[in-house]
Amino acid sequence: MGARRESMRHVRFAVADEVFAAVPGLRIALVIAEGAKNDGTNAAVEQLLTEAWQSAGVSAAEFGNAQSHPRVAPWRETFRQIGVSGRQFPSSIEALLRRALKGGEPVRVNPLVDFYNAISLRHIVPAGGFDLDALPELIELRMTRAGDRFRALGEESEIDVSAGEIAYASDSTILTRHIVWRQSECGLITTRTSRVMLVSETLGALGPGVAETVREEFARGLQEFFGVSSRTWIVSADSPDVEW
Repeated sequence: MGARRESMRHVRFAVADEVFAAVPGLRIALVIAEGAKNDGTNAAVEQLLTEAWQSAGVSAAEFGNAQSHPRVAPWRETFRQIGVSGRQFPSSIEALLRRALKGGEPVRVNPLVDFYNAISLRHIVPAGGFDLDALPELIELRMTRAGDRFRALGEESEIDVSAGEIAYASDSTILTRHIVWRQSECGLITTRTSRVMLVSETLGALGPGVAETVREEFARGLQEFFGVSSRTWIVSADSPDVEW
């Protein structure tokens, strides 16, 4: 339970049935927390990311490239099955693992983003997060529709999004395209973020228990590195709707 849950605005996260039909076995580790300090530096998180970056790079090298890793390849296959080019729209874990494979210093953004990137690399799964204060009360994972708009990270303008993509959305604003490809400027975690929603998507091909492990590491890390407790769920076809 969140340390200051009583002050949190009511929020709902829902995954559309059509998403589970398109991606059978999809499970999402969902964690929310309030009161995290995200400005300045966090030495413990920096060390966590460095270790995960190095370890993931070694792991990827064993398979020759990022997309051949056994926890990344299923995303390529899933994208192929739903008509999305994995080459043009690589999953976030493929893109992150590709950078780790090159070695050097990790990409650092801010403590919360660095934290979920470290967990992503430790388990070779996609992970992301949203600033809840920047979003309306309903966040969805659904198929895109006419009128949806997307502003990619670092871009000044929005673009129209074709109908039929799987995307995180808030009203008509697309937060992440192609489920695990690229995030929007809207809902971005910044140094001012204190109320956060973390997600990690796992496919059925990865087998049981991965989503639970990631969920536990999210919660444990938020407590250990940021001093905040959290609320956690596994969102699945059997439990597609969460409110808090």
